[in-house]
Amino acid sequence: MVDLSLIERWLTGWSLSRGLPLPFHQDGGLVVEVGKPDQLRRHVFLDARQALQACADRIQDPHIFLKAAVAPDVLRRALPERWRIETPGHLMGCPAPMTSHVTLSPEYRLAVDVQKDAHVVRVIHASDEQAASGRLVVHGGCAIFDQIETAEQHRRRGLGTVVMQALDSIAIRAGASERLLVATDNGRALYSRLGWHMLAPWSTAVLPSP
Repeated sequence: MVDLSLIERWLTGWSLSRGLPLPFHQDGGLVVEVGKPDQLRRHVFLDARQALQACADRIQDPHIFLKAAVAPDVLRRALPERWRIETPGHLMGCPAPMTSHVTLSPEYRLAVDVQKDAHVVRVIHASDEQAASGRLVVHGGCAIFDQIETAEQHRRRGLGTVVMQALDSIAIRAGASERLLVATDNGRALYSRLGWHMLAPWSTAVLPSP
């Protein structure tokens, strides 16, 4: 079951992965001060009820994001028309080690690094081009998978699975008992094949720039 503490575990890992301040509780939700020109702050809620709506009423500037574990149409109905609903995501979990295995082709090699709080896995092509990558933070027994990406010209070769396998090996060694991520539509299909399951829809709203 999804509750605010689960969302906080994911958001803490997301923040650590990206070198941002840790989330804090405010007015029934969570807040991360992102501090980037295109995303100043994000307010994260369990649902789209009164706390989120009150927060939305106080926001007048663009680049401040509202996020909630609800379907896009639910978030749309909760907000005034001035808010734009972004492409939805999917909050997913995996309680045990992943179930699939792919062998890396000889034209690629795997590189593993640590950047502050995040483990970083990269798949490098023989041309020295980065073909795929992903990040992992393990915090309080929870493994948060983040920024799993495959370059377009290297897709459909199992590299996303290779990255997830490598990250999961790190999670296993760290003794993680919980795995969390937020997936795109395309990513959801991959993660489902690896044993992940949907916990909740994940929706985002932001005020358009003038």
